[in-house]
Amino acid sequence: MGAPIPQISQANGEKEKRLEFVSQNYRKLLLDGPDESLDPRGEPKREYKALWELFLSRVGKDRLLSAQNAANERLRQLGVHFVLKIAKEKTEERIFPFDILPRLILKKEWDKIQRGLIQRTIALNLFIEDVYGKQRILKEKVLDQALVLSSLGYLPQMIGVKVPRGIYAAICGCDLLQDENGNFVVLEDNLRIPSGAAYMLCCRKVLKESCPFLFDLKKPLPIQSYPTVLLKTLLDLHPSEVSQEPVVAVLTPGPYNSAYFEHAFLANQMGIPLVEPKDLVVENATLYLHSKTHKKRISILYRRIEESFIDPVAFRPDSLIGVKGLFGSFIKGGLSLVNAPGCGIGDDKAIYPYVPKMIRYYLNEEPILRNIETYSCVDSKQQAFVVDNLERLVVKEVNQSGGFGMLIGPASSSKTREEFKKRILAHPRNYIAQPLIHFSKLPCMSGSGIEPRRVDLRPFVLMGKELRVVPGGLTRVSISWDSFIVNSSQGGGSKDTWIIEDEGW
Repeated sequence: MGAPIPQISQANGEKEKRLEFVSQNYRKLLLDGPDESLDPRGEPKREYKALWELFLSRVGKDRLLSAQNAANERLRQLGVHFVLKIAKEKTEERIFPFDILPRLILKKEWDKIQRGLIQRTIALNLFIEDVYGKQRILKEKVLDQALVLSSLGYLPQMIGVKVPRGIYAAICGCDLLQDENGNFVVLEDNLRIPSGAAYMLCCRKVLKESCPFLFDLKKPLPIQSYPTVLLKTLLDLHPSEVSQEPVVAVLTPGPYNSAYFEHAFLANQMGIPLVEPKDLVVENATLYLHSKTHKKRISILYRRIEESFIDPVAFRPDSLIGVKGLFGSFIKGGLSLVNAPGCGIGDDKAIYPYVPKMIRYYLNEEPILRNIETYSCVDSKQQAFVVDNLERLVVKEVNQSGGFGMLIGPASSSKTREEFKKRILAHPRNYIAQPLIHFSKLPCMSGSGIEPRRVDLRPFVLMGKELRVVPGGLTRVSISWDSFIVNSSQGGGSKDTWIIEDEGW
């Protein structure tokens, strides 16, 4: 016998047809990790009960499919694109996939998540400041010095560089999973160029337009103020050495970048210039936006270019998208770069296992959000365990992102596992491993009906004069019902994330 399926309404033939619309894979997959909308018996949880009733009894298949098609068309009209990598050297621009069935998180649960995110962001910023300053955490051997200083995210050029308010990572995206026990846990941190906020905002806008009936059920906490709060955070980081009024711009590599839509969207929403490197010039350690007729000084640059490419003088001389002298203007105090170069030591996957130690060391607190159990391959004992148990583990290459460079052990071939074993033994610093987490699923629209898909959550933390967390975030959705990959760069989709008050519907 399979697990039960949603038992909301089975009174007559028409309602049974609607139930079939949602039951195809639920019977199978309720046995394979939790569903956030259902309890262990297959009954809707209190906060999801009205939503399931809406799916099955009050709306039905045809209206839901029509609403999904309307949402897709609206995304196309708005130009909400993402560049998908479909082969080693091939990409394709697609409409950002969006599912109209919202994710619900109770505010009491969100309050805990928010506290944990703030705690983690503070500790990570203190860690980055320490590594480029007194290095107490290394000298006291709380963290291994060789591990930290060998990180590709470590920039020796940042030693002794002061940044406004001591804030290195002002915009943070932290990826969370809900585990088998219903607890939100941290999968990884994103401190260099965290993306997804524009898609989060567009999800809410499009859902309101295509599915207004959903908002008759419940009002989620608003997220529309994010661009305003983002701009305020950027202005908070105006260099103290610059006496003129702050001028902010968003730096993009250009329209061929996978997240160009987001760069343009956020610049437009904040009412600030979107600039490419060809629009900028540095003179006397001062950055200017220049045209044929005038120059305008820029004091704060929200960069969406990887730091190794931002300045061919300071970093890669072969960079075609850098601005000569940009880093020099930054270290001399004439320019604020957000996020600051060198943040990569804070989101290096090899350093991720030690974030709880950072929280205890810098804040003298226990972590509110726990890490996933992680094995570091630089440790000989942990490395031995990993190579002997590859069929049970997820192995990640620490310098890859977007779900690339991974081995999902239970779904891998013996040949692939042997290849990964050789790579780990040759370059242990490059790999970590974790147990395969059967993280939570949610109901999602598909061509054949409603089926469960795995989801994660990327909330956004902004750190200026104040710490602010937008109430929700980007819920990313797996490609198919049996996939563990949610990354947009591999075709994953998205949902609107609703933070709702704790009372029932």
